[in-house]
Amino acid sequence: MNLPPRQPAKGEASASVRSIEDPMDVAARPSTPSHQVELTRSTLPPNVKALGGMVAVTVRMDRETYEQLKFHGIRTRQTNQDILLNLIKSMLETQA
Repeated sequence: MNLPPRQPAKGEASASVRSIEDPMDVAARPSTPSHQVELTRSTLPPNVKALGGMVAVTVRMDRETYEQLKFHGIRTRQTNQDILLNLIKSMLETQA
């Protein structure tokens, strides 16, 4: 009789996800510093490849700011994603 594998007890499970900031196995890493390693579509994990190289970021904010953002999005017909991405890009271009 084959039983399904048991669920690991608390503290036994290992991480099932890997950071996209660490795209290669340690043994396969080039000897160049990490900031010089170019991330290409072939080195990104499958979940990032499917999103066309996009990475999800979570933003926490207070309720009042969220409500203002939500209503601004309704008035301007923009998603929170578009509003925040445009603001971040604008800030980064200004600082460059």
